[in-house]
Amino acid sequence: MATKILLVDDEAGIRKVLGIALADAGYEVHTAEDGSTGFDLVKKIRPDIVLTDIRMPGMDGIALLKAVKQAFAEIEVIMITGHGDLKIAIESLKMDAVDFITKPINNDILEIALKRANDRITTRRQLDRYTRNLETLVEEKTRKLAESEKRYVQLFNESPSFITIQDKNFQIIESNNRFKEQFGDAPHMCCYQVYRQHTTPCDNCPVQKTFADGRSHNAEMDVTLQNGSTRHLFIQTSAILDEHGDISHVMEMSTDVTVIQQLQDHLAALGLHISSISHGIKGMLTGLDGGDYLIRSGLERHDFSLVSDGWEIVKEKISMIRQMVLDILFHSKDRPLDLQPVSVFDFIQELVTTMDPRIKKAGIELVLDIPKPSADIRVMMDRTLLFAACLAILENAVDACVSVRDRKKKLNIRIQAAFTQNQALFKIRDNGKGLDRNYQKEIFSLFYSDKGNKGTGLGLFIAQRSVKQHQGVIHIDSVPGEFTEFTIAIPKKTSDI
Repeated sequence: MATKILLVDDEAGIRKVLGIALADAGYEVHTAEDGSTGFDLVKKIRPDIVLTDIRMPGMDGIALLKAVKQAFAEIEVIMITGHGDLKIAIESLKMDAVDFITKPINNDILEIALKRANDRITTRRQLDRYTRNLETLVEEKTRKLAESEKRYVQLFNESPSFITIQDKNFQIIESNNRFKEQFGDAPHMCCYQVYRQHTTPCDNCPVQKTFADGRSHNAEMDVTLQNGSTRHLFIQTSAILDEHGDISHVMEMSTDVTVIQQLQDHLAALGLHISSISHGIKGMLTGLDGGDYLIRSGLERHDFSLVSDGWEIVKEKISMIRQMVLDILFHSKDRPLDLQPVSVFDFIQELVTTMDPRIKKAGIELVLDIPKPSADIRVMMDRTLLFAACLAILENAVDACVSVRDRKKKLNIRIQAAFTQNQALFKIRDNGKGLDRNYQKEIFSLFYSDKGNKGTGLGLFIAQRSVKQHQGVIHIDSVPGEFTEFTIAIPKKTSDI
C-alpha cells in the first residue's frame, strides 16, 4: 500500500508541481489550499505524512502542526519555509516536526526529508508491532500463569496430605482444605498447638531444622485430630525463599500413614507371635531332652522313680506343645493370659529339671534360694509364658558361663525367689562373661544377639514381652567379666488382669 501524503500550500502551482513529483515517486497524494481545510482532510484520510507550508492565511503551518500532533501524534509533518522563516522552521522541530525544507524546493533535499519521515514511520510501526506482540506475549504468559496458579492452588487444596505454610514462629499462615477439615482453621495457631496441644515446639521439630539449614527434613509423630482421634503422620519440610534468597517460610507436608503403620504392626505382631511360639517349642524340646535324660538314667540305674519323673516331664511337654500348636491354628487372635495359681517351688524345680542336663554337662554349680515345698507359696501366672521367659534367661546364663575362657574359674548360676508386699521376684544370676554396656542397652531388642549365628535374638525379646503381659518388669544388671543378673518382678496378685 502506497504511503499517503497530504500536501498543504496556498499556492496552487506548488501544489500541482510538487504533487506530480510526489506521485511519480510512488506516493498517494492529497492536497489542501489552507491549514483549516488540510486539518479536515487529516481527520478524514489519516495521511502518513503531512507536507505543509508555514506561511498560509488563516490556520498557518505551525498551527496545523500543533493540531495534527495533538490529535494524531503518529503522523509525521515536514515543514516548507522560505529563507526568512528559518527560525520558525527550527522551532517547529521542537514541536516534533520530522524535518523542514526551504523554497525553492530541491528534489534531493525533499527526498532526504521524506526518507527521514518514512524511517520514523517504519520504526514506529515496528515498535508498535513489537509492542503488540509483547503485549500479546505478556497476556498469554499472564493467562498461563493464572492457569498454573489455579492448578497449583487446586493441587494444594485437593492434596490428600496435610499442607501448611509456617513462619519462623511456627504460626500457620496458610493451610490446605484437608488440613482445615481435620484440624480446623483457627487464626494465628502454631503447629505444635494444633497437632499435639503443646505450649512449646516439639523436640526434633523438622520445621525448626529447615529454618536453621534450609534443607528438607523428615519426621514421624502421632497427632490428634479435631474429632479427638489419633493419627500417625510422616512429615516432610521444604524451605520457601524470599526475593533476597533468605528463608521466609517453611512448607510442611504431612501424610497420614496410620493404615500403613497398622498393617506393619499387624504383620510384625503376626511374625512375632509365630516366632514366640517357635521359640517356646524350642524350650520345650529342651525340656524333652531333660525328660529323656531322666528316663535313660533311670533305665541304666534300674531306678524307676527317675523313669517316672522323666516320663512325667515328657508328658507335660507334649501337652504344652499340643497347646502351642493350637495357638498356631488360632494365631490371628490375641492369646489372653491363662492365669492360674502356680507353686513357686514346683515352677523353679521344673525349670531346673529342664536345664539340668546342660548345667551338669557344662560343669556349672547350681545354687537355689527358693521357698521350701512346705511353704506352698503360689503366684498367679500364665505358667507357659513365664516359664518360657525364665527358661530363655537361664539358657543365656548357661551360655554366658560356657563362654568364659578362664577354665580355672568356678562357674555357678544362682536362682532366687523373693517376695515383697506387692511383688514376686525371680532372680537368675551367673558369674559368666558378663555383658558389654552397649549390649545391655539393646539386649531386649528384637533380633539383637551377641552370640553371632548361634543366637536368634528372640529369647530375651519374648521374655520381656511375656513379663509385660503379666504387668511386670524385667531388669538386668551386669559387669563385664564378673556377673550378670536378671530380675523378673510381677505383681503377687494378678488375677484381675
